[in-house]
Amino acid sequence: MSRTVLITGATGKFGYVLVRHFLNAGDHVIAIGRSKEALNQLEATSIHPSRLHLLKIDLMADDLGGLLIEELSHLGKMPDCLINNARSHHSLGLDDEGKARPESFLDEFKLGVVVPYELVMALANRPASCLRAVANVGSIYGTVVPNLKLYTNPEQQSPIQYGVTKAALAHLTKELAVRLATKNIRVNCVAYGGVKGRVDEDFEQRYAALCPSGRMLSENEIVGPIDMLLSESASGITGHVLMVDGGYSVW
Repeated sequence: MSRTVLITGATGKFGYVLVRHFLNAGDHVIAIGRSKEALNQLEATSIHPSRLHLLKIDLMADDLGGLLIEELSHLGKMPDCLINNARSHHSLGLDDEGKARPESFLDEFKLGVVVPYELVMALANRPASCLRAVANVGSIYGTVVPNLKLYTNPEQQSPIQYGVTKAALAHLTKELAVRLATKNIRVNCVAYGGVKGRVDEDFEQRYAALCPSGRMLSENEIVGPIDMLLSESASGITGHVLMVDGGYSVW
């Protein structure tokens, strides 16, 4: 049976892969992005545009939950599944000394923790809610601290606010799993290791030397864990942080 899957950050690297997968699986996808141009490009490259529904929403807006429900009501669709995937490179900025600016720290935490909380609660508390499963996109850096030997310029390439926010997201996952269990809503998190496509060959080699599998993840390994956690076959799994990292966090 087809589902309706809401995906934030739908026009990014992970988002594009997730949107394509769930459309190909026969689901309806509600794609949220902040750029109308990027959303239109996503639609233009889709082979299933009739099941792709675009929403341009600023996730940093006040009363985000109310705004989301209003937009979904106009759309005439409510999601069974939610994937919290949005991120912003802007909030990862550091000063010349490699220190996170307070405003960047707060923006990263809001987008990575407060926004997922607001979206989940808005959908869960809606009368006759149909929300059944949530997947938060996390990172190994929410569990382990970055190995600074991986970076040529760690002060600039490994912003501290990213990992701290992902650690908070992992805990939010567990809190929500407990608090929403009586509503029959499952909440899980997938903590990814490094994925090819954003770094050069030298970085890939350094990463490989620190990872049991000897390589970074490929794009086709992004979807499977999330698809599994959203499926009814995973109905007994909630509050779990699934490490998908080729064993990187084992060492």
